[in-house]
Amino acid sequence: MHDGYDELAVGGLTLRGSAQGGVRTCLTVPEIGVMFDVGPMFRGVLRYDRILVSHGHQDHLGMLPYLVSQRQLMRKPPPEVHVPREIVEPLRRIFDAWAAIEDFDLAVHLHGHDPEDTVDLGNGRVARAIRSHHRVPSLCWLIERHTRRLRADLVGRPGPELRRLKAEGVEITEPHVEPWLAVTGDTRIDLFVQDRRLQEVRVLVHEVTAWDDRRSVEEMRAWGHTHFEEFVQVADRFRGEALVLVHRSLRHSKRDAQAMVASRLPASVQDRVHVFGT
Repeated sequence: MHDGYDELAVGGLTLRGSAQGGVRTCLTVPEIGVMFDVGPMFRGVLRYDRILVSHGHQDHLGMLPYLVSQRQLMRKPPPEVHVPREIVEPLRRIFDAWAAIEDFDLAVHLHGHDPEDTVDLGNGRVARAIRSHHRVPSLCWLIERHTRRLRADLVGRPGPELRRLKAEGVEITEPHVEPWLAVTGDTRIDLFVQDRRLQEVRVLVHEVTAWDDRRSVEEMRAWGHTHFEEFVQVADRFRGEALVLVHRSLRHSKRDAQAMVASRLPASVQDRVHVFGT
């Protein structure tokens, strides 16, 4: 933990940021040069030119005008901000209002997205929008790595044969898409249960807001959130390398959440689960 934010290295990625239910959520991943949501401000966030936003609640998006303003003071270019299509126009009105209040324009590039839209991040990396299950229009962002690999029917063939085929003009590779990182934002468990991509992604960052009976499963579902009890029932479906649980309510300490992971989740998945946040 560093100065109020957490840091975790998993799956070849560094997750850095804060995710407290109803308070602030912002996650940066330097290896792919993106930031997810804009709740708090902490050291280093101004250098991210691309922001992927899950939804419009203030604990996930409220700091965007201030971040844009600070970037302008540092003479940085307008950030590319990708949001659910439904909130583009309200956001533009917010930026117009701040321009009137502060007497200067705030330059930002807003991009609205529908489910399954993609954003090219460069270097074979693509961000894909997936409809999540929250109280307002919301998106999970899935980062894919697009590469090429040896055709399935040629696996196991000797090297000299592969070189001969290639010399003859035979295409010996085929496109391959690896689901690398998914950040759900706020969502009910339905997203994980219904979308196999989230069960197979290498690193899944999934919200779990309530962890005990102080808030019921039914209450959490009504507000568009996930309860830990729901994850207990389905966690063994996760096939990836790291399942990172975020967005804890302030009612629950990190230590208590870690103890519940150790005592309640199936042994098959426990060593791949991480509780993230301060």
